[in-house]
Amino acid sequence: LYEECAQAMPWRQAVYRKRNQETGEVTVTTIASNRQDSSYRCLTTGIPRLDAALQRVVELCGITDPGAFLLNNWYPDGNTSIAPHMHDFWSAILSFGQARVFMLDGQPVLLGDGDLIVFGTQRHSVPKMPKVSNGRVSVAIFWYPEEKAEPEYDPATAETAAGGTALCTGCQLQGLRMQEASDGLNYCEGCWDAWQEQNGRGLRDNYEGETTTEDDLMAAILQLSMTEF
Repeated sequence: LYEECAQAMPWRQAVYRKRNQETGEVTVTTIASNRQDSSYRCLTTGIPRLDAALQRVVELCGITDPGAFLLNNWYPDGNTSIAPHMHDFWSAILSFGQARVFMLDGQPVLLGDGDLIVFGTQRHSVPKMPKVSNGRVSVAIFWYPEEKAEPEYDPATAETAAGGTALCTGCQLQGLRMQEASDGLNYCEGCWDAWQEQNGRGLRDNYEGETTTEDDLMAAILQLSMTEF
């Protein structure tokens, strides 16, 4: 997989980032690093074998964050490195190619070809190993463990598993007194009044109702909170 990643990923020149330790603000500099990086807004790359491995990592780690993304680093040889830094999210890193030492909270871990390391917000780095002549690619999933994708609302099955209490089609709250409209959907008192105002006081057997869905989940790239020295 090392060769596939090195050839297929959209590599670019990596630059140094600085974090203000008081405010937490991250500044992206124009100073070139000695490695290359690439990123994907989702957890697929178009490399079939890698995507299959990433899916296994997602299942293993129970990753449910809809904003999870990939950041990859390419270290062409042992003279390339990344300085000590830390993030406010979690990381699951797959390593391919040459074995390299990975420092986690000051403790060395040797990552070989195909190894996986998972950690939280600990400080980490990849030091130089000048005697190493071959390259390494790291593929990192970044995510917040507390984030979960909200299930899509289906008005046709708006019954909870426990107790069968209906959800309001309008506001999607549960446990309120519901009124069934002629479209077969349930509305709470407030949404029922709004429905009648929109559709008329009389019941219409041929009414095709429009349901109010939840706001679309806004997908945004999580800012890489990285400090390099």
